[in-house]
Amino acid sequence: MAFFHIVMHGENFLIAKDGKEAFMSFFKNVYVEASSSDDAEDYAIQRVVSDPAFRVMVKNPPDKPPALSIAETNPMEKDPTLVDSEFIFFADPV
Repeated sequence: MAFFHIVMHGENFLIAKDGKEAFMSFFKNVYVEASSSDDAEDYAIQRVVSDPAFRVMVKNPPDKPPALSIAETNPMEKDPTLVDSEFIFFADPV
């Protein structure tokens, strides 16, 4: 098994936070152990989309779906002290 650093990128997420809704993008660092980079990316996506707090925040209507992609995949030495980052939100470009 190898250890990977995955940088997730989300766009067009309608986020409800602090009583307000806005279309946001985000980056998130995810660290996974997997047998291949493809498996690592699949695990990272599953981790992001199954995050209960994140799922509650996302309010996209069916006609405006969000997009989730992998910005980077980097193999690295295993470091058990690394933890996934918080979602780093920023306003979608106009």
